[in-house]
Amino acid sequence: MIDTRRLRQLIRTIVPLGVTISIASAQAPTSTPTAAAGATVTTDPAASQKLRLARAYLAQENWSDAISLLRRTLDDHADDLVESAPGRFQSTSLIINQLLVRLPPAGLAVYRGQVDAQARRWWETGRSQSDRAQVQRVLDRAYASRFGDDALWWLGEQAWHADQPQLALEYWRQLISADSNGPQHDLRYPDSQFSEPTVRTRIVLCHLLAGDQSEARREWAVLKRQFPAAEGLVGGEQGVLVELLQKWLTRPTAWHRPGASFTHETLGGTTDRNGRGQPTALPIDPGAPIWHAGFSTHNPPPAALQTGGQTDLHPAVLGDLLFAADAFRIHAWDLRTGHPAWSKSGRQHTSTQLYPPPPSGSPVRAARPLSARVVTSLHVDQGRLLARVGSPVTGQAEQEPRPLDHEIVILDITHQEGRLLMHISPRAIPVDSPQTTWSFDGSPLANGNLLFVATRRGHQQVEVGLACFDISSGQLVWHRPLAAAMPLADRSTNVVTHNLLAQTGDSLFYAGDTGVVARVDVRHGSIDWITLLERPNNTGPFLPLVDINSHRILARSSNDTVVALHAGNGTPAWRQQLNGPVRHLLAVRGRYAIVSGYSLYCIDMMSGDIAWQRIARRKRHRGQGRGLVVGETVCFPTTDRLHLFDLRTGQPTRQPVRLDERNCQGGNLALSDHGLLVFSHNRVTLLGHLGGRRDASGNQPEFDTTPPTR
Repeated sequence: MIDTRRLRQLIRTIVPLGVTISIASAQAPTSTPTAAAGATVTTDPAASQKLRLARAYLAQENWSDAISLLRRTLDDHADDLVESAPGRFQSTSLIINQLLVRLPPAGLAVYRGQVDAQARRWWETGRSQSDRAQVQRVLDRAYASRFGDDALWWLGEQAWHADQPQLALEYWRQLISADSNGPQHDLRYPDSQFSEPTVRTRIVLCHLLAGDQSEARREWAVLKRQFPAAEGLVGGEQGVLVELLQKWLTRPTAWHRPGASFTHETLGGTTDRNGRGQPTALPIDPGAPIWHAGFSTHNPPPAALQTGGQTDLHPAVLGDLLFAADAFRIHAWDLRTGHPAWSKSGRQHTSTQLYPPPPSGSPVRAARPLSARVVTSLHVDQGRLLARVGSPVTGQAEQEPRPLDHEIVILDITHQEGRLLMHISPRAIPVDSPQTTWSFDGSPLANGNLLFVATRRGHQQVEVGLACFDISSGQLVWHRPLAAAMPLADRSTNVVTHNLLAQTGDSLFYAGDTGVVARVDVRHGSIDWITLLERPNNTGPFLPLVDINSHRILARSSNDTVVALHAGNGTPAWRQQLNGPVRHLLAVRGRYAIVSGYSLYCIDMMSGDIAWQRIARRKRHRGQGRGLVVGETVCFPTTDRLHLFDLRTGQPTRQPVRLDERNCQGGNLALSDHGLLVFSHNRVTLLGHLGGRRDASGNQPEFDTTPPTR
């Protein structure tokens, strides 16, 4: 029990003058908003005060009272947010677990004396019944118990056997103590019974299974340096671990390579927005065009669009099929021919329009001007195509004379040639009044039977959030508002935004146009943390780039800045201001992040330093469209050329590909087994895999190649 007499003696030292605390109060806490960096996040003052009390007990080494208070706070406020620093908010459960794993042995012994009996029951029940949720409960409610490392090890094994090496990696690396080599801002188990050489061996194997040879070799080098003589079992063979692993490192073909097929299922390639790490066996050397195809994007009339008349289309590729969407329609092509998809099947397709099936009526377009160019993207999962279809408006102008509706549609593109499986309306999200309905803010992500999408409501005062739906029924599973913000918006203008989610393991990441960055648990929508950055003030799409290796995420801030945050708790690792606007976060390879806008940058993910940059000298040399990182090659499109650079050095790998000579222009790139796709406003071109000349000189006259300013 908590000694309330001693607790009251501490009140004056830890509570600001004028604030009172009810020690035995059982009434529900009152959440109050806390503002920072132009946005507002709802926090719980009661949880914050209890944590301050617990820290005071910890400082006095009063382990019993501190741990009792922390446990009660976890019971009462597990999912509530607390402001941990200006502009940074963390869940109470995350803060408590971080405090507990840092306890000295004496404090840890007291904690485990209180929780181990319950943690053991959860662990043994979950393991015997193969109940992942019950084992996960050990981590959620008793992370630092003696059974926390058992839970991490077991959950990692389940992910490994399910062919989810990145999820297995997330669990297993928590077994390496925080004072060892590795990220210092993650939640780490304090004294695991599993030996570090064994854990590091599994981490190497995770990278190999994921097809990331370079990271596997880096981790192997750490293992060799720290534990050169450690022995163990690898692939059924007993011996020195570094020697056994070396055999596997020299046999990359023995491992499943998820990047072996050039699919491009969503913006960025995969749900972590970081591509598939495509193999380097096939050189990127775009040749002659194989086919061109055009289609109408059904943009709003010029009078209603004052910031550019083109739709920014981001395609999806699955096998021999190519998909793209304007705001109102989804189109599909056969990649082999450029003809409408399934045009040789029983029912003849004479149009690329897949949804709504033609003939369809004219869409309802906005009468008032739009705030930005329209961005569209798609997502493919398990043979299903998911898209946001309808008006691109996410914040309706005051004088807009008509309702501007939209929905999410799910199409069967494997067996039913685009048959509609489900459509979901944003009206499925409960609201407190008819005037405050939510919008879907970008295309969704799917994971099995769950669908995740960013949400938004309001115009000048906006709220942003995340929603989860059951795909089979269309029912809302959870909806979690994140923050409120005041973006710069004219009341007479329809707001158009496109904010996308990234997923890694059991976590969703959001980094939107309001400067709000968040990590949310996919299982029940609990918010792990929120960090507020300066609002990006250029065009979308907006999305985070997740790097599983450094356990950091990259986000845009202001017009020309990128910020890296520690994925574990949202604390900033570094920020880097660039020489021009940032438009696209392309990929992380090894330790390098590739970022583009008018120019192209390679940034060290660990330090934030610019490794190399290619600054456009003239307007026509500026980047146009989203580029691509394939193996060790960076593809950077400009108005009439496609530039190819070596990822490590930034040097050209060949002369620029003349897009104008191939009867196309720069745009969003996607890679397929049939060649490189260049997607401009209303035209798509497929360039063959091979052809062109190598540039022996390495000169690149169109870019300033001077070293970056430190």
